[in-house]
Amino acid sequence: MTVRKRLWVDPRLCEGHALCLESAPEVFDLSDDDVAECVKQPSDDLWDQVSAAIDACPRGAISLIDDPKGQPVP
Repeated sequence: MTVRKRLWVDPRLCEGHALCLESAPEVFDLSDDDVAECVKQPSDDLWDQVSAAIDACPRGAISLIDDPKGQPVP
């Protein structure tokens, strides 16, 4: 069975450190309120960068959540 997930940034936890943008600039951006947001779901070749972004977030605001319509996670 394929596990399907969706990348999500919790705006209540994000403090705008932007470390995720350094790790995966194709996937994350800062909103006008300086809160990180996922601007696109990562393709297979970006999972290493996304994993680094998740690990780099000092507030643990980035997570993969179950989503039956999401992408397969390697």
